[in-house]
Amino acid sequence: MIRRNCTNINTCRSIFWVCLLVMAGHALCCAYASAGQYRPDYWPTDGWRSTPPERQGMDSAMLLDLLEAIWSNKLGINGLLIIRNGYIVLEVNGYAYDPADKRNLYSCSKSVSSALIGIARDQGHLESVHQPILDFFPNISVKRNLDLKREITLQHLLTMSTGLKCRDSYLYAWQGLQQMQARSDWVHFFLNLPLIEEPGTRFEYCNGASFLLSAIVQQQTQMNTLDFAKQNLFNPLGIADVDWPSNPQGITLGYSQLHLRPRDMAKIGYLYLHQGYWDKKQIISPQWIQESTRKHVAATWIADYGYQWWIINPGIYTALGHDGQYIIVVPKKNIVVVFTSSLIAKDTWAPIGLLFEYILPAAKLSAPLPRNDETNKALENVVHAYSTTRDRNPANYPSEHRQPKNEKALATYQNPAYGFSIRHAANLKTWNKRYPAPLIYRVRGLKGLPELSVVVDDIPKNLALDETAAYLMDHHKKVVEKPVSKIKSKYGSKLPETIQKAMEYITDFYRALFQRSKPEIKQQNVIRLADGTQANHIIVRWRSQTFDIQTVAAIVYKNDKLICTLAHGFVETPLHDLNAMVTSLTFNPDPTK
Repeated sequence: MIRRNCTNINTCRSIFWVCLLVMAGHALCCAYASAGQYRPDYWPTDGWRSTPPERQGMDSAMLLDLLEAIWSNKLGINGLLIIRNGYIVLEVNGYAYDPADKRNLYSCSKSVSSALIGIARDQGHLESVHQPILDFFPNISVKRNLDLKREITLQHLLTMSTGLKCRDSYLYAWQGLQQMQARSDWVHFFLNLPLIEEPGTRFEYCNGASFLLSAIVQQQTQMNTLDFAKQNLFNPLGIADVDWPSNPQGITLGYSQLHLRPRDMAKIGYLYLHQGYWDKKQIISPQWIQESTRKHVAATWIADYGYQWWIINPGIYTALGHDGQYIIVVPKKNIVVVFTSSLIAKDTWAPIGLLFEYILPAAKLSAPLPRNDETNKALENVVHAYSTTRDRNPANYPSEHRQPKNEKALATYQNPAYGFSIRHAANLKTWNKRYPAPLIYRVRGLKGLPELSVVVDDIPKNLALDETAAYLMDHHKKVVEKPVSKIKSKYGSKLPETIQKAMEYITDFYRALFQRSKPEIKQQNVIRLADGTQANHIIVRWRSQTFDIQTVAAIVYKNDKLICTLAHGFVETPLHDLNAMVTSLTFNPDPTK
């Protein structure tokens, strides 16, 4: 069409290039729009802007409740930043914490390493996530399980499912990490770890895997990973003050020790919120953002795992570092939340509880709310108290801003399909509505516990109601040993010899893991619920990683189904509170009603 109507070749060329540029710009805009994001009215490259919460549709009274909850629960949160629609609506810095000071992100560094892998792939330095990792290090001598290790891919590193005997997390007192750090060649050490299961079998938190991601970036780009990050990620976002040390061989650590200011941490989340787009430039492809922030592997009792990002539910994901460093992204609410903390182990997931109980409910509208000057002034006063109070004892909370609470408020879950209802504390919230069968309902407290779950399953054959504690033990053991059964189902009786040897080790490992959880039935007796239904009442005590848990259960045989209510809590949680929830189970006379 252009060619037929052009009489001058230079004019034709000009029209062609103009059309090409317009098409390219249109494609970029469409990609950005398809991600469900709108263009912000400014980019925080040179700094964030602030507004009162109501201007961004957030309720300042609920944010005041949030700060009281942090204070009254004595949570070791020393920094909080909430951004909505690109504006800071709340910024809190604890005593002696300057917002200009850089914080150690610990394992939030891993999410940045994932971003750099995405950028390297976008730039053609990497072909795909399915490349075998041994291909990147042809000069490294691998002495054992070579054939099976050829199956370990970049994706297995990203999802921490390498199959290697990587025992370098806090669960193992960082023994593997210390061993790697003592070696003269960290890459060689990692690649020569024993292979104990087929790559992709299961999640095993592994700092070495994230280190190797950094090593791959350096190998393929021929740049130090930090320099590559500055050029392609930090500088475009206006992040200038950054530290990220290297190991003795000059490879950026990758797995930890990235130091950024909280406001710069928020820029990483904001980039992901906008699908890798930043001020007229696509820093990371939308495809990589979407792949990174969806579930690839089941990980913990709280969250699943993507590409070095934790997936809380299909609409919320977070970077997570030791002691409670968080960069949380909530695309549907256009929210980014940053926590910097010194949390104890039991409080690790408290920021997620705060998100569901206070922050998300505070986002009432996408449009502005009416001004609330009085509450905003109170919010400012409490923020000031955080920065000037050394000892955040509950008694020291500014009394004039203390909100009345109904600690005994209850919520009711009703299930018409099976004709029952159950009551629980109203402050237990749903974190993820996707339940693995036979689970049909689950709500959690501020710290992930207490937790109330409801299970509906077929009645086990030849198992009397008063013996159903065995059902709980069997279910727990199946969860622990699931990776073993996955391998056996894949290979059947024709296990390769190398896999057979690995299976012997991994079976012993999972058997020991089950034994380490030390499940102990403290009580089992048949009771009658308030409506007269017989239930087996069970109390179990067990250990979850680094702390003890107590579980109260009520199991009922009803309408040809096993219906089990389970309440989990820390050992200091009053048994009465857990018991009240599980025994509130009530059945309708007619399940169709």
